[in-house]
Amino acid sequence: MVADRIEGVHEACSAVPKIVERDFDQLVDSILTNGLLRPIEIDSNGLLVDGRSRLQACKAAGIPLEEKDIVVTDADPNAIARSNNARRHLTTSQRAMEAERLLRKEEELAAQRKAEGGKKSRQPKQCSLGTDSVPSETEPIKRQPRAKDKVAAASGVSRDKLTVARRIRKADPEIAEKVEQGELSLEEAAEKAGVAPKKRVKPIATNPAKPEPTKKSAKSKPAENPSPWRDEFTQLIDTPDGIRTLRCEHATFYIHMTKAFVAVVIPDEEGWWWYAGTDDDQGINDHREDAEQSVLDWFSANGGNDA
Repeated sequence: MVADRIEGVHEACSAVPKIVERDFDQLVDSILTNGLLRPIEIDSNGLLVDGRSRLQACKAAGIPLEEKDIVVTDADPNAIARSNNARRHLTTSQRAMEAERLLRKEEELAAQRKAEGGKKSRQPKQCSLGTDSVPSETEPIKRQPRAKDKVAAASGVSRDKLTVARRIRKADPEIAEKVEQGELSLEEAAEKAGVAPKKRVKPIATNPAKPEPTKKSAKSKPAENPSPWRDEFTQLIDTPDGIRTLRCEHATFYIHMTKAFVAVVIPDEEGWWWYAGTDDDQGINDHREDAEQSVLDWFSANGGNDA
């Protein structure tokens, strides 16, 4: 068993107070949903130096450890213990910045997996004439959670706060460091960095005035049915970063004016579904505004933001 690599618990690790029961239950739920996102660390003697709670949560969840889930570190166990002690008292803003670091790492791993998958897909596939070896074309493709959703669930930090934390670090790393040190809140840092989220103003729908009835002539053509995408709720917005947005009552469309980027947000049984080109570039959010923000985040992450 992989867990047999752990010979014991380092005294510095044992001295770190255990997390409270509520946090432990959340950790178990996260591992059941997303798996173990952060490996358990041991020293060269096999003594556990970091990850005691994660190890116990895996056991409680019934999740067996894999080789990649345990790594050997030469870091000072006492320094790790001090870091863990400090983490027990992190503010919400500090947790958001720490989750943003985890998000970057998770996205790097996702990019590596995608590149490796692309290489495998280009290799010629061989199969015999037997029906047992022919892949089923009707087997549904399981939708994998996106990196931001996984990190949000694992850290207990909302997607919105993760987005703000990312914008702060990209705009001004020094301000981001002040948030990590507890000198600024996430909201204060966003204002200083000039990346505070803008408040969305919902347009007020007004009933259009009814036209005066006109006399029909014998030669007049019947009126055409109005398009379902053109109503009093329709908004056409062009932004300096080259993105044209068409927002209707029941859908939002995005077109990049200089690059081949197209995306859509429409209602779904589970909430609001957004799609940006491939099965890897899609997701579902509870609220329409969150789905629209996911599309804009995708544009930015894929070089579609020229601003």
